[in-house]
Amino acid sequence: MSGRTLYLGLFAAGLLLAVLACQTVGGIVTPGDLSPTIVLSPTFASAPTPLATQASLSPSAETSSPVTPTPIIHTVQPGDTLLDLATHYGVPIAAIQLENGLGESTIIYVGQTLVIPAVSDWEGASPFWVVYEVKEGETLAEIARTYDLEPALLMEANSLTDPGELRPGDLLVLPLDSPAAAYLPTATPAPTSTPEPTPVPPTLSSPISPIESPVPTLPPATLPPGIADWPRELVRIINDVRAIHSLPPFVYNEALAQAAQAHADDCAGRGWCSHTGSDGSDVKARIMRAGYEPSGWAECWAQARDPGHAVEMWMDETPPDDPHRRTLLSTWVTEIGAGVVETTWGYYFIADFGRP
Repeated sequence: MSGRTLYLGLFAAGLLLAVLACQTVGGIVTPGDLSPTIVLSPTFASAPTPLATQASLSPSAETSSPVTPTPIIHTVQPGDTLLDLATHYGVPIAAIQLENGLGESTIIYVGQTLVIPAVSDWEGASPFWVVYEVKEGETLAEIARTYDLEPALLMEANSLTDPGELRPGDLLVLPLDSPAAAYLPTATPAPTSTPEPTPVPPTLSSPISPIESPVPTLPPATLPPGIADWPRELVRIINDVRAIHSLPPFVYNEALAQAAQAHADDCAGRGWCSHTGSDGSDVKARIMRAGYEPSGWAECWAQARDPGHAVEMWMDETPPDDPHRRTLLSTWVTEIGAGVVETTWGYYFIADFGRP
């Protein structure tokens, strides 16, 4: 389900060429590279027409004249997540997604304004109800089975009379009572084996064998003021996604951040990116020379427009072909550091993960 996810829909208009890659190491839940080129729809595009904008629940018994409630406008604050807002305002995540044209994305940004829909439109709904975008070839029965839902309940929540009505791009409300089990980490993905691409961005690299020999120490990297906050913003968004899945946040580690930033600068300096450094180093060697002694490690990289876009790309995968998603939702690694550097198009985002 590359290019598709319950939690991270794409927001912008037009088509955008973007890249990402991850590496699998040993028996640790770590990502591996995907296909050579990924074409994604940019963010902030108008979302597909939802099949249901509210749950099909019994109407209120009140017979008084309807009164249009004053909309609640919430400005996203540091630490806010969609689940937090849903719980606070007494509406499901899906209600906020649909009201604000988020599609199936669960990513929100500090300073973003969100319209909170009326509680009365969603009486009886769990905060965990979320939006799902139907993918090519999917059936209602398959979607229901994936999320352990009764098909009849899924049809009722979306006012469907015929399961054959589903079309790719339709938005379904999943009436869940707990975090989406289909998106929790599963087995460790097997390494892929693809040729190293021609070094012209944006492309993907193939996995490499771990390098145990010492490698030269690179000088500390610096960020221009305009994107100095982006590494931590990237981690914040990743931890928000983990919160939606009831997972603890990754701990920010400065050694991992130093290794990630040095690799981002290295990629920008040579004009293309992969998991192999220009000196032949792999992720384990890079984090070790930064002073981090790992028992588990992983790395994700993306050439993207902003931190939210990078996370969307990593999460936009379908099990079992979802190494990036499983890394972001992993419990095998516990710490993270990030690096960002500007390129001729967009930015390179490097996320290095570790377990001491």
